Amino acid sequence: MHIIRPSEADATLCLRAMKTVLAADGVIGPVEEKLVAAAQTYILRTAIDFDALAPITPAALAAALEDPALRTQLVGAMVVNSFASGEAGPEQLEAIEAFAAALDVDVPEVQTLRRYVKRQMALLRFDVIRRMYIGDALAEIWHTDGVKGILRTLGGLGGLRTDPAVAAKYVALGDLPEGTMGRALFDFYRAHGFPLPGEKHGGPEKIILHDMVHVLSGYSTAPEGEFQVAAFSAGFRREQSLSILLFVLCQFDAGVRIAPVPGAGAQVGLLDPDRFFAALVRGSKMTVDVFADDWDFWAAAKRPLAELRAEYGIEPA
Repeated sequence: MHIIRPSEADATLCLRAMKTVLAADGVIGPVEEKLVAAAQTYILRTAIDFDALAPITPAALAAALEDPALRTQLVGAMVVNSFASGEAGPEQLEAIEAFAAALDVDVPEVQTLRRYVKRQMALLRFDVIRRMYIGDALAEIWHTDGVKGILRTLGGLGGLRTDPAVAAKYVALGDLPEGTMGRALFDFYRAHGFPLPGEKHGGPEKIILHDMVHVLSGYSTAPEGEFQVAAFSAGFRREQSLSILLFVLCQFDAGVRIAPVPGAGAQVGLLDPDRFFAALVRGSKMTVDVFADDWDFWAAAKRPLAELRAEYGIEPA
């Protein structure tokens, strides 16, 4: 994700628009205030008095805010903040849609927010998954093996099927030298009791990339760590960044279970805005998208973890 840091004048316009959205339901809650404060600290790097700002109409904002990329970033931020605030409702949705139309911005995640507001949970889950890297993996399985491939993947998750050949590839990571990324990933799986791909209850091979990010970043598997890993991943992704953020917000903050992982959908209000935005910025400084097709997992697995962190621009947490 390329994070734009606007001029103070443009930042003020963005904050006025954000205030208009967050106040659309009549009140700006404490979580929303924390989100804006964290965004100013980590994204905008400003210290503007948010309470003193006047609202702004979509037409007035469109006339004053010219940068198309900044316009898109702002609408995306509106969607994320509305999800994360716990206050997403028809008033906020209507305000975001009005700003998106006036700014000529087409962000598909606005539709995801619409699903949430209208409580269309099945469609919401579908929207989030299909726009993430794991959705690409499922699409590839569908195009290659059709229904049988999808059922085989689901059977693995449900413990109904194992794949010894796939499992052997990942078990072999445990034979790599101490300090390599692959060995650290193998130890991570065994320490947490997670099954490797191909083992009973193991997930699809693509899911190992998510767990590898835990290893690269150093973030935990507790809900607060999952927030950070998702934000960090959104930061280094060349695309699909917003859907990664919405995925984790649904899983651990909005009470909407998207994937069958421990704690998902059972708790709400766990977001720490400061850690969330700090992880997003940290991830955006990476020089490589490790979810992209042109990145070689198996080559990286043999290399020292510390060397990869330095090469990829991963700063200390």
